[in-house]
Parts: sequence; structure tokens; C-alpha cells
Amino acid sequence: MATRIIEMVGAEPRRRFSDDDKARIVSEAMMPGASVLDVARRHRVCTSLVYRWRRTLLREGLASEALPLPGPAFIPVEVAGAPTAPQPEPLGAGVVEVVGPGGQRVRLAPPIDARVLKTVLAGFA
Repeated sequence: MATRIIEMVGAEPRRRFSDDDKARIVSEAMMPGASVLDVARRHRVCTSLVYRWRRTLLREGLASEALPLPGPAFIPVEVAGAPTAPQPEPLGAGVVEVVGPGGQRVRLAPPIDARVLKTVLAGFA
């Protein structure tokens, strides 16, 4: 018994979409931030068809325009119990404290060698 293979060449047969399918595709395309092109490609239809369906549904009152997304905005923020900068301990007698430009602290207790102090100060320059 021989098998016959028939190859169809040309455009695919015209597809029919129900009203529910049209409404679903149009509502997906009308979502804020949605791209009609992306929705049309996902459902394998032309963008002009999506626009035509949308126009028809809007005219018949079966759909409404999508509301625009609100723009970016600042909202108030209150930080409760924010940590404060730690207070340094009080210095003892003869203690030298060197604070660098970035807030670094170096404390030298007596007896302080002049060479050590010079090296510390050079490190902050």
C-alpha cells in the first residue's frame, strides 16, 4: 500500500477568532506598558488587526481606554531609631588624637615619640 504525501505551499488558511479571543488580545495590548507589536507577535496576528479590533470594541463600548500609569514620584520616608554617630571617648591626660579627612581617628598615648607622630601625620597628608 503506497502512502501519498501532499505538501501544501502558500499562506496558511484564514484563522477565525471568537469575540472573546479578540477581546482578550485587545485587553492584553491595552495594558499599561504593553506593546501592541509584542502582543500581536505572541498571538501570530498583524498589528493592524489588533488596532482594528480595538477600534471596533471601543466604538461598541465593549472596551475602554487604558488608564495611563502615574509618573514617578517621591514618597515621604521616616527613619525611626536611626543610629547616630558614635561619640569618641574622652581623652586622657597627654593623649593626642589625630582625625583624618575621612573621619579616621588615631590616638597616641604618652610617651609620644616624635618620629611616630611625624609618621602618623604624614599618613594623613
